[in-house]
Amino acid sequence: MNEFYRSFIETGKRLALEQGLVWDLVCDSGGKVVKDQRWNLTALVGMVPPPTAWLSDLGPYGKALPVLNEMRARKDLSPLPPAAMAPSWRELFQATVINELLVKKNKPKHATDNVGRFIRVLAACVGVKDPWKITGSDVQLAYNVALGIGASGKLASNFAMVIRTVIDAHHLTDQGPLARFCTPFPTEEAKAAQVRVDSLRKSENSHRSLDRMRSELQERKRSGRLPGEKAFWELVRIVFTTEPKSFSDAIRFAQIKIGIVTGFRVGENSMIPYDWERWREYVDINGRPAGDRGGISRSLMIRHFAEKREEDERAEGVVLYETAQHVPEMYRDVVLETLNGVAHLTKPLRDRLHRQTETGRLLPEFDVDDLLPATEIFTRFGGSIQFTDEPLPAELVKKYRSTYDTAVLDEMWSHQLMHRQRGAKPNENIRKTWSRYVKDGLIVPRNACGDTMSGRGMWGETFFRIGEVEDMVRQHMPTKLPDVEPFTLSDGRKFYPYELMFLMPIRALIENRNDGVLDVIRYFTNGRVDPADLQNHLGLKEDNLFTRYGETEEDMTFKIDTHMLRHLQNGELFRLGVADTIITKRFRKSVAQSYEYDHRSLAEDLEAIDIPSAAEERMGPRAQEALRLIMGDKVHGPVVDEFRRIQCELGDDAAFDYLDAEADGLHVTPYGFCLNSFTVDPCPRHIECFNGCRHLARSDVPEEQHNLERMRDRLVRVIDKIEAMPPAARNVGWQNQLKHARTRLENIEKALAARPGTKPFPDGPDLFRSIEDKAGTTIMDTARRLPRAED
Repeated sequence: MNEFYRSFIETGKRLALEQGLVWDLVCDSGGKVVKDQRWNLTALVGMVPPPTAWLSDLGPYGKALPVLNEMRARKDLSPLPPAAMAPSWRELFQATVINELLVKKNKPKHATDNVGRFIRVLAACVGVKDPWKITGSDVQLAYNVALGIGASGKLASNFAMVIRTVIDAHHLTDQGPLARFCTPFPTEEAKAAQVRVDSLRKSENSHRSLDRMRSELQERKRSGRLPGEKAFWELVRIVFTTEPKSFSDAIRFAQIKIGIVTGFRVGENSMIPYDWERWREYVDINGRPAGDRGGISRSLMIRHFAEKREEDERAEGVVLYETAQHVPEMYRDVVLETLNGVAHLTKPLRDRLHRQTETGRLLPEFDVDDLLPATEIFTRFGGSIQFTDEPLPAELVKKYRSTYDTAVLDEMWSHQLMHRQRGAKPNENIRKTWSRYVKDGLIVPRNACGDTMSGRGMWGETFFRIGEVEDMVRQHMPTKLPDVEPFTLSDGRKFYPYELMFLMPIRALIENRNDGVLDVIRYFTNGRVDPADLQNHLGLKEDNLFTRYGETEEDMTFKIDTHMLRHLQNGELFRLGVADTIITKRFRKSVAQSYEYDHRSLAEDLEAIDIPSAAEERMGPRAQEALRLIMGDKVHGPVVDEFRRIQCELGDDAAFDYLDAEADGLHVTPYGFCLNSFTVDPCPRHIECFNGCRHLARSDVPEEQHNLERMRDRLVRVIDKIEAMPPAARNVGWQNQLKHARTRLENIEKALAARPGTKPFPDGPDLFRSIEDKAGTTIMDTARRLPRAED
């Protein structure tokens, strides 16, 4: 055991014990931790359930073992049975989770799913070998197991990330670093899986999306972070023009509308408070409405709780950081209509949840000793408003789904009561639901007088005591409990789930079964919207909004990540020329981070720069592009220097004429910008800009960095090959080849070190001829005869 590994484990153990956690967890042979020793990770970081994340499994990752055993079978090795990890691997897994939660301040789902499970994958592949003794072959085997899990390549990509950021970064192994061994086996299947991993990395991570240049001015940077055009407009069509088929879908439609117009993170969207509406009044110095003076008199803001703020981390856990976002006037009506509509839809849920919070009861409208027919409790318990075998009137169902007016639910309820009184049989689902609980002894069936019934089957005459139903749910159905646990605001006040705007029935499965109708008035299990719900219904699971509402087969295959809507609005604000400080104030605290959400094409970058009207009159479109680059300080070079000299000595008009004649095109090279005139002669360097050309100016386009790095790595291999060649095998010109390669390598290193907007080779060869040397070939022939500014 090396000192780094020992320190990592001891630190994790100390932090766990300080939080009152059991370190030496007891588990069964398969790795399942005994219930009273499981770690409640949600409580550990001070978050409020649901959902509740547990550390409860110290066995191998379930999907890894079949893939591993398939590989072993091809080598005639016996399969490995599910078994708990070795003690040293358990400690590494636990310390890694603690590090993610208490040191890095990440969320439980990230700690267990994006990091912890890959420690379990690695443990399954190495068996009893201690973590600090693993080798590159162990890592390669585990990586190829990860390649075999899932079709997207996400798991393998995350596995490599964990090796790099956990195993290697903390120096936990004796033979590290090991991330370089995350390579596919030489099989066609593994190579195909690696292609998917590479594709995924390029689409998700801007710093890896480097291998494909923006070959056209209209091509967007980091376009993989934006929703597909067809998918986005199909989503807009669905949420703005179609009728939702269920109450839950109506809430999801509203969430998506708000996500589109605000750009909120999915967690911020889900946590919008019921008391959201804030107005700000604007007056002039005399107290009169600013609108009377050409300004804006009144603006709307959305009160919400911002995520990823330093202020939301406290010693006692995560708190809600309250802030407000201005609503653009063009979206004001959409926001008001949407959120006011949701407030009306969720009123029954909010009222019930409020009473449940105040009383601590599940059915506060009854006393604990009250008896209620099994048919009526079935509606409150399962949500279905149909508790007899009499179908709901089709016209009432259609009317309800067009408005989701609770008055229509009352009509349906009265319809069912009337048919029950006329002798209609109980719905078959009542028997299926209650017979199971009665058989298991979880609840006692009673008659109308409260006496225990010995037989079963007379469900129309069966009653249950309210208190016993509530006890059964609390003891045996924790996922059915409503959300009543409060959050803590940054000022110390408590904030309860019933104060949220978006509320949803919990586990209301009836909506997806046989065209069922959920009785939101009487259903007793409600709570806040889980952010994962919206992510799932935008394409992460098979049954989603696109599959339910798409018009064509192509429409039904679309998927959108919720965070893409945030990228879309950020990029659109940049495109419209909104100042980066305003964009940052709307979404985050760092201007630099805002530019990670900038998806403008190069043409849109330039379009956002305003040029003088005189330039528009005197210059052609291509020269105007060059002027925008100069004004944005994006390029440097001889033409730029000459332009600025003429502007200073002869004035703007002469400088514009010069640029119109000389900057005959905007040259975007693989290694940066070039602003030189090639009207007559081609580039004398043949696009070897990296080899010391003084015309080269670096930009912030990430593809440049990759091209230069790739050229550097290639030259390093060439130099190594030349130097490693035995003297007897070297040809006559090997010294010139070596010198040539070293010179280019040195220049590439200089280019890589140059900041965007600067010239890597300001003193390089001057391949440009000044304006005086070119007299007679441009519109500036008379420049010498023009009076200078000082004359």
